[in-house]
Amino acid sequence: MKRTVVCAWLGATAVFLAAGFSHLALADDETDELEIKVQATLDATNCGGTPPTISVLGLTIDISTASLNNSEDCEGCGDVTCADLTVGQVAEVKLASDAPDPTTGLLSATEVDMGGGDCEDSVCDAVKIAAPLQAIDPNVPSVTVLGLVVDISQARLQGADDGDNEGDNQLVDASQLIVGQMVEIELVSNQPPLAATTLEVKNFTNQVDVEVDDQNGQVDDGAVDDVQVDVEETVVVHAPASVTAAAKHVRRTVRLHTATNGSFTLSGLPTGRATITVTRGTSTGHKRVQVRPNRARRVKVRLR
Repeated sequence: MKRTVVCAWLGATAVFLAAGFSHLALADDETDELEIKVQATLDATNCGGTPPTISVLGLTIDISTASLNNSEDCEGCGDVTCADLTVGQVAEVKLASDAPDPTTGLLSATEVDMGGGDCEDSVCDAVKIAAPLQAIDPNVPSVTVLGLVVDISQARLQGADDGDNEGDNQLVDASQLIVGQMVEIELVSNQPPLAATTLEVKNFTNQVDVEVDDQNGQVDDGAVDDVQVDVEETVVVHAPASVTAAAKHVRRTVRLHTATNGSFTLSGLPTGRATITVTRGTSTGHKRVQVRPNRARRVKVRLR
C-alpha cells in the first residue's frame, strides 16, 4: 500500500480588518511567508462528529467549513467528501488560525487538498511544521509551535531571505530566535518526542537594528536581558475563499516578543509597518518603522 501523509496549513493568529489596498500594498503580500503548515501522517478522521474532524501530529482539526479537493494530478477523480479522507492519506490542509476556535476549542480548516501540496522543495512524505514560534527553551534547546514541543538540539538552523529564494539561506544561532517569528521545521518523524532536522526562519533578512537610549545616552546592559521588546506589525495577506466569504486581501497583525539588552537586532519581520515597543523597568519607548524586503534598518528608541 502506498504510504500517504497529511499536510496541515494554518493561518497565523491575527486580527483581520476589511479594507481596500493600493497596488503598492498588494505588492507586499506576505501570504506565502505567513502560512502555518503541518505535514505529517493523518492519524484519524471523525466524519460523523460535531464538527467533523481530522487529526495530525495529535492536533484535532475542524473541517466542517473546509473545501475538499483532489490532487492536481488526479484527473477525473470527482468530488471529495470527508469519507474519502482515510488514515495514512496524503493531504494538504489550510486552516484559518493557529489558535483554537474559542467556541469549539479546535483548529479550523479552510481547505483540504488530497495528494499533498508543493513537493518541489522537499520529499512529499517529509514531516514538517511551519508556524509562529510560541516559546523557546535555550536549555534543551527546543521550541514550541502549535503547542507542540520540538527538540532542535540536532537541527540545522537557517534563515531564509524574503521570497525564500533557494540558496540564499544563512546559518542562524538559537539565540537569534524570537517568539512570534515564522519558522518552517522539518522533523525526524511524526512520532513523539518530536525532533527537528532543520529549522528555517522566514523573512530572516528583513531586519531592524535597534539602539535603546535613555536620558544618559545609549543603554548598555551587557549580558543582562532586562529589556522587554514587543513588535506589532501590520502586513497584507490573501484570505482564501470559504463557504461564507470570497477570497480577498486583508490586513493581518503579527506580534513578536523577546528579552534582550540595550542594543539588538530584530530578524524575521514580514514586509509591513511595525511598531516596536521597548520596556526597561518603568521606562517605555516606541518606534514605528517600515519593514522592507531583504533590507536592514537602523533605528533608535528613546525610553521615557
